Amino acid sequence: MYSENHNMSDLPEWLAKYLKANLLHDEVEHHNGGTTEHWDTLFSRLANLSELDITVRTNEIKRLLQDSGVTHSAYATTKWQLDPLPLMLSSVDWLRIEAGIKQRVGLLDHIKSDLYGSQLLLMNGQISSNLLHQNANYMRECFDLPAQTSGLFITAFDIYRDENGQFNVLADHCQAPKGLGLLLENRIIARRVMSDEFAECNVQRVAHFFELIQQNINNSTSNMRDPRVVIWSQGVNDPNYSEHAFLATYLGYTLVQSADLTVRKGKVWLKSLAGLRKVDVILRWLPDRCIDSLEQTEYSLHGIAGILQAIREGAVKVFNPMGCGVLEAPAIKQNLSVLAEQLLGEPLILSEPAVFNASYATQLDWRNHQLLSYSDSEFCADGAIDGELIQQKLETAPDAYYFRQKPCLSTAPFWSGNKLIAKPVLFRFFALSTPNGVQVLPSALCFEQDNKLSHTGWIKDTWVNSQQIQAPVSTSSPTRSMMDLALLEGIIPSRTAENLFWLGRYLERSENTVRFLRVYIDRYTELAVYPDEKNRKIVARLMAAIKTESIIYPYNDIVPDADKLDPLKCKKVAYDLFANENIAGSVLTCLNFAVNAALQVKDLLSSDSWRIVDDIEEQIAELKQASISISTRDMQSLLDKIMGYIMAFNGSIADSMSNSNGWFMLDMGRRIERSIQITSFANSLLSVELDEIEQIGLLETVLLCQVSLITHKRRYRMYQSIATGLELLLLDAEYPRSLLFQLELLHSLCGKLPSKRKPGLISAHEKALLQSKTSCYLTERDSLVVADKATRENLVEFLRLIRFNLDTFCDLLLLQYFTHTQTAKKLTWSDIDQDSK
Repeated sequence: MYSENHNMSDLPEWLAKYLKANLLHDEVEHHNGGTTEHWDTLFSRLANLSELDITVRTNEIKRLLQDSGVTHSAYATTKWQLDPLPLMLSSVDWLRIEAGIKQRVGLLDHIKSDLYGSQLLLMNGQISSNLLHQNANYMRECFDLPAQTSGLFITAFDIYRDENGQFNVLADHCQAPKGLGLLLENRIIARRVMSDEFAECNVQRVAHFFELIQQNINNSTSNMRDPRVVIWSQGVNDPNYSEHAFLATYLGYTLVQSADLTVRKGKVWLKSLAGLRKVDVILRWLPDRCIDSLEQTEYSLHGIAGILQAIREGAVKVFNPMGCGVLEAPAIKQNLSVLAEQLLGEPLILSEPAVFNASYATQLDWRNHQLLSYSDSEFCADGAIDGELIQQKLETAPDAYYFRQKPCLSTAPFWSGNKLIAKPVLFRFFALSTPNGVQVLPSALCFEQDNKLSHTGWIKDTWVNSQQIQAPVSTSSPTRSMMDLALLEGIIPSRTAENLFWLGRYLERSENTVRFLRVYIDRYTELAVYPDEKNRKIVARLMAAIKTESIIYPYNDIVPDADKLDPLKCKKVAYDLFANENIAGSVLTCLNFAVNAALQVKDLLSSDSWRIVDDIEEQIAELKQASISISTRDMQSLLDKIMGYIMAFNGSIADSMSNSNGWFMLDMGRRIERSIQITSFANSLLSVELDEIEQIGLLETVLLCQVSLITHKRRYRMYQSIATGLELLLLDAEYPRSLLFQLELLHSLCGKLPSKRKPGLISAHEKALLQSKTSCYLTERDSLVVADKATRENLVEFLRLIRFNLDTFCDLLLLQYFTHTQTAKKLTWSDIDQDSK
């Protein structure tokens, strides 16, 4: 109950009403005679807040959590809602939890060493070998791994407070604990929204825990001059991918997927633009069963063939080590209390719910128990509602299941529907094993028990109260040589570079499509006001351009009859280019591809850049809701918003990206796509000789799409023609929107690519650019406008050659830098040995 030193009437109604509910098992109430004075300071601050204030903070948290992107994944089933009110733990509670976790980590580490070593626990019957061998996480291939690489590193424990106020462990997570990045992001957001309350409650900080992770990884590679550390994730198809990307950004390590790594001559290598680069440390977030598809019986696309052998040879260090998943097996968890007495000589500080063999089924009240499986960790049947299922399982295979007492969880207040409601909660605590002992993160991921970390639900930031003012924790300073090495930028995987390339292309393609669609809508809506022949022919040509230049599938080279233009068909073409998901070049499709590419390189994007990506996703949602009946005004309005976000993202990237470390690939993709769009528009709209009025109208359309109309009018004030337009768009090397300018910039960007040629020779992709540049420099503008039978053959041939060279350039770029197997062949073993020194 709220401390007697404070008057309940001092609290706002929304808080007093919750405290007056007399909840028997709530975190803000008494627990078996305990006190809740640690809540007093927080409640004193909350007394100044109204219901509207809490709602405003809730909405702000929702926006920040969404903008951060840590909960975003294309395959995520999790839609977390961070509660504005933190959960407070007293210093007394924290000391007991900390001691219990340290004891538990030490015990589990001892058991793991024995299971993959002498196996005395199995031979003495202290652990059932029959039950253990049924568990899929028992990895026999881990027996001959080096002893120094087998200890625990990061572990997590789901803990709850029972009806007696005691803390108990519900689940252990030893192989790839989830939620660490989510906890960190929650703390950042909660501290921002509740900054005043955070400062006054003397909350223990969490940053030091992550500094210790880095420090321990650095200590493990102290004998290496330039160690390379990567975070290994399954990729975007992992529901926790965004969390892994956030951790990679925060810790400063390279985020990789299995396709980015390979094993050669017993060593692990990262596939980069420059070839293979040796990897020294892997911080993995994959389960044990999908590590090595060569040795393990279960084939996995996420595994790296041969990595276990590389670990045996000491060529790479992996945290968490292989085989930790077996510690989560029921055969071990059921005997932990006994093992603690036998191995440690002391009882477990944090106990677990009682378990019973299935043979005791007739003696148990199923309503108070759960049926669990020895082999399937996901199976859980509630005795109160799944009685028929339990009976069926016990009749078919009673030895495969066991009963566990249903945990009685404490509740905590959550803000929902403009009031506080009580929800049962679990705490996920994290621990780090170091040479100086076990360090426990002084916070926890508090989440609704009804919704585990793989589902939707509420979460809270957990504040651990400290009785003393915390002094800054010092960490060991790096040596001078290591500080010098820190100035060197790490490399990125070639897969990441490829996604940057395509991100640039899709952004530019989206921008060009939006500009073209806006012009097209303006033109065909003018027909209702000015239905003259010139406007009809221009609209017909624009429709033909849309259908012939690979903008809309299926392609159709039939030019519509200008005299029989149907407004409904014009609107249908506009809608298809606007929001038809089945159209390859629609705005909706291009934006979807751009967002997917951005998700692949999320660990490289700044928070501001990702916030804009999130805004673009909101526009995608609006596009998906649009129908063909949408008004042109609403269509134009949405296109303007999309254009604004694209320009904002481009500006954010240009302001924050580095020219090294592969970022130039994004600019290269933009320049390639812009060159292709210029050649496409010129070929579709300017290659046929038309009447002067109609020709000038189409030229202005092309210039408007390329943001060049004003420049053209100012530069050629006295006389404007198709010749002057082509000169500006194609042949002016100093104009930033011209074709030749893009080719020159591409040639400059190619200089940043790792050289794959002998000295004195030009790479194949550079030859393709050189041919295009030479064609532009040698071509006269007047020759391009010469028409033969109403077709400008010279212009068509010129554009065909440029387009062919651009396509060749992209193909060669793929083969030389993005195709991983080809990249590996380019490097000699002497180069690899030199790189590893």
